[in-house]
Amino acid sequence: MKKIVFVFMALSLLSPLLSGCGEEGSDDPKTYQISVETSDIYEIYNIQKTAHEGETVFFDVRSTSVFYNVDKVYANDEEVKLGSLGYSFVMPNEDVYLRASTLEVGEYDDLDDHLSWGESVNGKIISLTEEEKNDGLDYYQRLPLVFDGISSGNWITSIETEIYSSNQDVIPNSSIEFKETKASTSSAIIGGYLNINLNEVNIGETYIYVHLDPNNASLGTLIKKFEVISPGEELYETMPITFEIDNNTNYSLEEIFINITDTIDDDINSYFLSEAVNDELEFDYRIGHTYRLSVGARDGNNNNVTLYLNEWVGNNVGGVTNSIEEDSSINGLYILKVETSGISVPLVIND
Repeated sequence: MKKIVFVFMALSLLSPLLSGCGEEGSDDPKTYQISVETSDIYEIYNIQKTAHEGETVFFDVRSTSVFYNVDKVYANDEEVKLGSLGYSFVMPNEDVYLRASTLEVGEYDDLDDHLSWGESVNGKIISLTEEEKNDGLDYYQRLPLVFDGISSGNWITSIETEIYSSNQDVIPNSSIEFKETKASTSSAIIGGYLNINLNEVNIGETYIYVHLDPNNASLGTLIKKFEVISPGEELYETMPITFEIDNNTNYSLEEIFINITDTIDDDINSYFLSEAVNDELEFDYRIGHTYRLSVGARDGNNNNVTLYLNEWVGNNVGGVTNSIEEDSSINGLYILKVETSGISVPLVIND
């Protein structure tokens, strides 16, 4: 019986010593919890889950989205500064919650690289009408990309791409595809465009990020804000363009037709010269777009005959007159290129 009492007393004497570790009155610091905010656009990593009071805690923060940069980092309500070893703070006598704030990158276009948007890219993408959505056809809108200073001599034959949309509900990543433009005399890539599948887009706003990394040379990175607009809204800024007609061919105006094709959207404006008023034709030029022109005639058997395009000359728009080379013609048919008021209408030859 005495032996039992002795053991009980020994354990009773030890229990205060065991229970004092890390508690008040102990020399050991107390351990506290560290938790982090989870986010789709940034990540807090290389962080321990617990720390003692007074311990220096190091960790890292990075953006996980091309559309955002990390701005400020907080441990509870105290801002944490970035040092040479990353972010760090001294553990207080409480649990810590780490979080960060971010800033939107916005639009980006480095003028010193070799990649830019085509002049016709105005930040608008048009959505489909209800009829178009249900007709079973695929519709696309092109966003031209310019490889500034790049030619076939750079011999770019392959390009790795990174293309993202910031708002998947407006333009999902799956609806954007990069298409190459190759030189006419070789397989070298000299440009390209983003092909947007309009069947997959919805009205709203988003940013599009493009990074192109070729096998030779260097291109660059672009970020631009786009608005998907309703079908009834104007997609492009336009100006009226007037062509003066002087028909010296053996065909009548009723037999001669002209096709003006927008190379961006493949939209075709077709006219018979008999539609001219006072020997003038007018169409709405989409500023910044390039057009492909072809001219033909219907012969007596109702067959199409091509009138080959040789040269384009200046014309007058808005009261501003440019020089005209009187000896230039297209098989005797004058159709005049506009270059006025600081705007050049790029009509390209299509023999």
